[in-house]
Amino acid sequence: MSLEIFAFFTLLSFLTSLLTSIFSVGGGLIMLVALAQSFSPGTLIPLHGAIQLSNNLSRTFVYKEFFNWSLIQNILISTVFGAFGGILLFGNISEEILIWLIAATILFFTWAPLDNFILSVMRNDWFCGFISGFAGIFIGANGPLVTAYMRTKNLSPEVLVANHGAVMIFQHTIKIILFIYFFSFSLKEYIFFIFILAIAGYAGAVIGKRLISKISYDSFNIFLKLLLSFLALLLIM
Repeated sequence: MSLEIFAFFTLLSFLTSLLTSIFSVGGGLIMLVALAQSFSPGTLIPLHGAIQLSNNLSRTFVYKEFFNWSLIQNILISTVFGAFGGILLFGNISEEILIWLIAATILFFTWAPLDNFILSVMRNDWFCGFISGFAGIFIGANGPLVTAYMRTKNLSPEVLVANHGAVMIFQHTIKIILFIYFFSFSLKEYIFFIFILAIAGYAGAVIGKRLISKISYDSFNIFLKLLLSFLALLLIM
């Protein structure tokens, strides 16, 4: 890997971590698109998972006082079942169809009225954990799906960022373990690369926390909805 590419991803890790530390979403998908230009699919998803794992560790640590176990415990349990189902079907399901379904679900969670009957059925932790755990195996950047779901809980920005980060830590960890076991992915080849990006990501998380308090809840909610919509459309482009 050239020095220029290394420097580019280091800067990108800082910027995407900064974005995600404010809005809980966006950085993972941007990083995935960038990594896809330099790495093969078999390496892309677990490597992206490892980078995002380190950035989410930073974000959750920085926002640790807002962590609430009861908000995410059922999501984590159902994630295991979704991820195992995904790894067993990896390569046997059309990625294009899955991406369209995920994008549609993100848009539905984002814009459907909270009293919508279908949303009330879908809006439960078990559904969120299973579908996001399953999708993470195939498309890597499943963070927008979790954010779109957690947004319906009317959480404060800090609580959303902290607990979304905790969910992502668990989901990325499961994904990496499964890819190592089933596809012999070698994480040690990229340890230094991941470490440097983790440092940059931590700096982004710290600055993001300082900025988040300057944004009103209404402004945060409007921008988050627009950002989620953009990311859903980016998935299918």
